This record gives sequence, C-alpha cells and structure tokens, in this order.
Amino acid sequence: MEKMQNEEMLRLLDRGEPGEILELLLRFSQHTSYNLNFFNYYKEVPISSSAELLYLFGDTLICRSNPTQTRAIKASRYTIIRSPDLKQDIYATADLCEETGEITLSDFSYVEVLPDRRTSLRVKIGGLFQVAVEAGADRFIAKLTDLSLGGCALDVPEKALMGSYSYFYLNMTFYLKSRAEPQKIRVLSRLLRFENKSAPCRCIMLFEHDIRTEDVIGMYIAQRQAEIIRELKE
Repeated sequence: MEKMQNEEMLRLLDRGEPGEILELLLRFSQHTSYNLNFFNYYKEVPISSSAELLYLFGDTLICRSNPTQTRAIKASRYTIIRSPDLKQDIYATADLCEETGEITLSDFSYVEVLPDRRTSLRVKIGGLFQVAVEAGADRFIAKLTDLSLGGCALDVPEKALMGSYSYFYLNMTFYLKSRAEPQKIRVLSRLLRFENKSAPCRCIMLFEHDIRTEDVIGMYIAQRQAEIIRELKE
C-alpha cells in the first residue's frame, strides 16, 4: 500500500480475510436505505458526506459523492468509509475520474482514525503566518503551520533557538472579519514535543490561555474553517 497523506492521523489495522471488506460493502449496497458516509480531512478540517455505491469492477468499487466530498477525496487520494452499522471504519485508496465524477475505491483495510481523540478542531494555516517567539530574553521568528484552541505547530529555523526552555511566549496577529482592527495576542505556551529536529524544526506547543487569547484564537479557527470549506465548494 502506498504511503497515504496525513498518515499520522490514521492507523491501519488489518484487511480481514481476502475479499471480506469488499463483500461487506457489497451487502450494504443491496439495501435501498443503506447508510454509508465518506470521511476525509482537508487542511485538517473534517469533511463527511453520504457515499453512493454504483457498481463493482473487478476488485474495485465504483462510487459517487457530492462535489465537496469528491474534491476532498481527490486531494487526499484516499477516503474513510463510515457507518453506524459497521463495527470498524474502512480505509480505501481512491482515484477520481474527472469526466464522470466517479470515485474508484481499492486496497481496502480496516482503520482507526486517530484525530477522533482530539479535544478541539485543528486547521491548516495558509500562506506565511509569522509568529514572534520569546525564549527567555531572546526573540526569533517562526512560522505557524496549523492551529487549534489547545495549541499549535510551529516551524522554527533551527532547534538551537529553542534553547533549554520549556515555556515560551508566542506573539501572533490575527485578522478577523468581525473586528475592524488586527487582534494582537501574547500567549504563554509550553513545548510539548519536537516532530522533527532538522531545519526547519517543527515544534508542537500547548497554550495556557487567558480569556482574551482563547476568544481571539477561537474566532480565528472558526473563520479559517469556513474559508477551507468555501474553498472546497468553489
């Protein structure tokens, strides 16, 4: 199986007996009121829509969904199949036929979707979002790559800039459509771990909010989520 996008979010379990998963999905398709949904993450935002099973071609299953979900599947090159009637989520690699809009599913496996354990929504940050990091008396610029209400991921030019500190102040400026002026915040953050130590070094930070920082970041996440979903629909 090819390495999937966002593989840190998924843990493949097993394929079952040969043909087991495909046969299971075919049994679903024989019921006029079957309840199957596709599930994907697009720029960290969860996207889910109903799945229509069309026909079987060899060991592949041909399906269709709405345009928003189809674009999310095209970007991911895989999808997760979910149903309250399934004991386990199912992973499948996915190819899109641009002419027909049909989605070809193959290489099935049971899967665990790890982000379900998250306590808050995470969004991918577009463009160059600079953060001024205070490490003791030192100050340097890092890039914000994704953001949740609980913390964020930063790309730091060099690991040495982090020193031996565990706590940092992050200075960020948010442009909110609901506010006339840019919202500048300074939020105390704890280093949780390094995702890599090469340059640039990616750091995972946890926020220790006051009321204002939590409010501003929460509004920005909602705004960014709406932007991502609108991008999929255009």
